[in-house]
Amino acid sequence: MPVTFRPELDSLQTYVPPKSWRMAAEGRADDYAKLTSNELAFGPLPEAEAALSEALPRANRYPDSHVSRLREVIAEANAGVETANVMVGNGSSEVLLNALQLLPAGGEVVFPWPSFSLYPMLCAVLGMKTRPVPLTRDNGLPAEAMLSALTDETRAVILCNPNNPSGTYLPLSEVRGFAGELPDDVLLILDEAYVEFVDDPLYKDSHALALEGGNVVVARTFSKAHGLAGLRVGYGISSERVADYAERVRFPVSVNLAAQVAATASMLAREKVRARAEFAIRERGRLQEAFGAANLDFIPSQGNFVMVRFGADEFERSGILVREGGALGYPGWSRVTVGRSEENDRVIGAVS
Repeated sequence: MPVTFRPELDSLQTYVPPKSWRMAAEGRADDYAKLTSNELAFGPLPEAEAALSEALPRANRYPDSHVSRLREVIAEANAGVETANVMVGNGSSEVLLNALQLLPAGGEVVFPWPSFSLYPMLCAVLGMKTRPVPLTRDNGLPAEAMLSALTDETRAVILCNPNNPSGTYLPLSEVRGFAGELPDDVLLILDEAYVEFVDDPLYKDSHALALEGGNVVVARTFSKAHGLAGLRVGYGISSERVADYAERVRFPVSVNLAAQVAATASMLAREKVRARAEFAIRERGRLQEAFGAANLDFIPSQGNFVMVRFGADEFERSGILVREGGALGYPGWSRVTVGRSEENDRVIGAVS
């Protein structure tokens, strides 16, 4: 008789990457503009590259398991945060996983949908039920509907803000109001992977929400604005109690040496990171203007991507690889990552 597996895993499917990943593995993507995965158009900052070069001779040694220096610079970059408030992980994905692992077994997790595809997978792995709540008619985040979806079984709410793949967001005042409506025993995970690309001047210091109550985790990543997606490092800000327990369940040495030193150097050069994000915001506006001029439906975005009603196959014929909307809940649409100026010119040419 074969080994018995947990039945809640039966519905899980192996992650299907964007077509560009497969083409790159086959050496067929070199002549295309790769705008599929919401990566930064540029490589790591020179400061991060220098840190990597300096650390390479030490690759035979295990890194600091507590990730002390990176925690320090994250705390310094966020007003009011102490190192004891900082969670770390192998990408913000591990931060999300570790936060959910702290909750009582079973129960439900509420999140908007469509949103980041990792959420239902994490719930299945942890044996938690999902309660996805549809986005509003205009693809907005459904704050009131999510509150209405809470039950006695709700353990957590995940709010991707700005949301991937729609690019829509809740202003900080609404996030604060939403958090205030949650019961104290429901954990709010505010997934801010794209927060650097929000151009709302009032959306700042959102991490303060995590310091004001014991049931909020703000999760962020170095994969997007910092340009370190290949190194896999993220962080969270929370109460000391949540951060302490998250460290207890984190896999030892999950943040490798290269990730630690590069992320530390990049955080210390955050003014340069901000300048790169501002470039992406300007280019996002240029893409959206072009989509509007071409009479294409698109969703105004606060991320480094735009969802547009234009087929991925049509983009590919113009030498552009984008994320197929059908895989994200938007059949017939494409999610276009904001690229370098010349790559964005190709996108504009394709739809004009």
